[in-house]
This record gives sequence, structure tokens and C-alpha cells, in this order.
Amino acid sequence: MALLRMFNRSAFICNVCFLLAITILWIHHPVNAGLASLLIVMGFFLSFIFNLVVNVWLFIRMIIKKPINEVPLALIYLNGSFLAIQLFLLFK
Repeated sequence: MALLRMFNRSAFICNVCFLLAITILWIHHPVNAGLASLLIVMGFFLSFIFNLVVNVWLFIRMIIKKPINEVPLALIYLNGSFLAIQLFLLFK
């Protein structure tokens, strides 16, 4: 399941962009507008989609009791916690 590992890693990268996009909101004049817009798109839009896909995929694998050995547990917990934060901010 190299595809699941790749999606987990890309979801984590988008989650880092999510943190950077939140910090960009506090900065009045970002250094590079192109980079800021890329971080905002990856952070606010793509991270939610990737997190939702990855966590639903992992949840389905957990229900059918397939092992998830190829993905580190820390990455699973981080992506799950970022999804919880994003859902909280979405429904706030």
C-alpha cells in the first residue's frame, strides 16, 4: 500500500501548509504574495480534502481489520488531530 503512505505524507505536507497559512493571516504584508497564495490554497483547501480522504481510508481499513503497518502511528495521529482542528474551525 504505497499509495496510502504517499497520501499520508502529502496530507502531512498540506497540514504544515495549513499551519503556515494560519500564520500568514496574522502577518499584514507577506513577503511573497505568490508563495502566500500557494500556502493558503494548499493549507485551507487541499489539506482538508487530503485529511478527509486519508482518515476515511484508514478508518475503513481499521473496520475491515487490515493491518496498517506501512504508515507510522505518529503520522496517523498527527493527520487525525489536524482533521479534528480543521473540522472544529469549519463548524465554529
